[in-house]
Amino acid sequence: MLKKTLKAAGIGFLLGIVIGNLIAFLTGNSDTGGITFASAKLLEMAGGNAVIAMLLQSLFSGLYGAVCFAGMSFYEIERMPLAVATALHCALIVLLFIPIALLLGWVSQIETQLMISGIQLVCFFIIWLIMYAGFKKQVKELNELQEKNENK
Repeated sequence: MLKKTLKAAGIGFLLGIVIGNLIAFLTGNSDTGGITFASAKLLEMAGGNAVIAMLLQSLFSGLYGAVCFAGMSFYEIERMPLAVATALHCALIVLLFIPIALLLGWVSQIETQLMISGIQLVCFFIIWLIMYAGFKKQVKELNELQEKNENK
């Protein structure tokens, strides 16, 4: 399971870099006045050095992606109920998103941060419902198959 988790983390790191820089590009232009892959806040933290800002952007967004993907390993633990795995994964993602989004300047107001966290919670609830329905259907099919085998 560790090998699978590390592989997922690696994929998540790469996707995190791509998505993080896309977020920065889409949100950073309005406060810098030009095309940039970092927010004005992050550029200021980097002393105006765009290369350092982009490296920080890539590092922290990659870290976020790695943790998000590695957290999917919670679902692989058979003894862990689906609701607990979903809650742990959700808490991991939301609680890590808050400091990273503030640090990288993706959001500047707490209201925006709370709105994004709320959207994440709603998305996780929807994911949980879909997974629950899918697993419930699988259990029903397995039970029916077992009944057929026992009646033969």
